[in-house]
Amino acid sequence: MTWMLTATGVAFDLRFIKADAIDIADIAHHLAQINRYTGACRRPYSVAEHSLLVCEIVDYTLIRADPAVLLAALMHDAHEAYTQDLSAPFKEIVGPAWRVEEDRVQRAVLGRFGLLDASSSAAKLIHWADQTALVTERKQLLPPTGPTWAAEAEHVPIAWRDLSHSDAFTWLDWRQAFLDKFAELTFALENAQLSLVKG
Repeated sequence: MTWMLTATGVAFDLRFIKADAIDIADIAHHLAQINRYTGACRRPYSVAEHSLLVCEIVDYTLIRADPAVLLAALMHDAHEAYTQDLSAPFKEIVGPAWRVEEDRVQRAVLGRFGLLDASSSAAKLIHWADQTALVTERKQLLPPTGPTWAAEAEHVPIAWRDLSHSDAFTWLDWRQAFLDKFAELTFALENAQLSLVKG
């Protein structure tokens, strides 16, 4: 069996992915309930919240952010709605096979929303924002003990977001926040494309 049941009741085949089976409602719902760092944070911290933070970091960094790039940042971990968030150390143990499958699912998701080009062109920026979010999460949400992470030598945590004060949100709130940001950016992207056509 290679299919899974999604929150909206779709039988999603992970081997033979159909574009019409990929639903933003499922992605938001699943990511809002998947904890980062296998649940090691001081509070529940979901992939949905992390995705919003990465999108915010990209937006904060750019003078005039392209809505397609912001959408690609928001959706950079969207595949985890279907693959789960495997911890980085375990990915190392599993080896290249995991990355191949993860990339395959992510390409299907990005393709469904027309974000392959934006994701590719902004890959370095999105990766930088992702790593900046990671070291921020490490500093603010994880125990201060243990070895230093490699990313901490190359990235500086942001100072303008306090993650410790976000625990008033439930997973339902983060699901809605993810959906709202997706809708906002999709609307902005459609308007930008319409302006180009009218030109």
